[in-house]
This record gives sequence, structure tokens and C-alpha cells, in this order.
Amino acid sequence: MTKTDLPDLNEATRAAVAALAHRVRERDALDDRPDADLFATEFLTALRGQGWRPTAARPSQPWTEQIGPPPRPETARRGADLARAALRGEEVS
Repeated sequence: MTKTDLPDLNEATRAAVAALAHRVRERDALDDRPDADLFATEFLTALRGQGWRPTAARPSQPWTEQIGPPPRPETARRGADLARAALRGEEVS
């Protein structure tokens, strides 16, 4: 994977991905690998040193507007049955 394989990411994110990939390759080359928690802590410390700060996600907006008329009861039941079957891993059509 190269930087051109990640077109939807901004430059800072691509740089973070490249840095993490480099560190993972270095770690995987070692015979005695460091603890995963220690590795993750080291990486996040390095990101924070570059100015990265975690931000809270924006709260979701409540869905208050229906588009079109409500479905007929038989359509709603069929949709619910299809969703349940898909969740059970059954073939749906």
C-alpha cells in the first residue's frame, strides 16, 4: 500500500498511517516483540508530540422527518422478517 492508495485521507492522516505502518514493520522484524499496550502507548505519545489531539464525536442529530408515506403493515413486517433473517445469517431474497 502506498500513499496514493489512500486518496480520501488528508495529508496528516496519510502521514500517521505511514508512521504507524513503519513502526509495525520495525516491531514485526524483532524476534522479541514488545507488549502491544506498550507499543500502542508509544505510538499515541508520538502522535501527540506531533500535535494530534483526540476530539469527541459530534452528537448525532435526531431523525424527525419521514420521507414519503409510512409503509403498509405487510411491507413493514416483510422488511422486519428480512432483517431478522439476515441477522441470523440466512439467505434473503
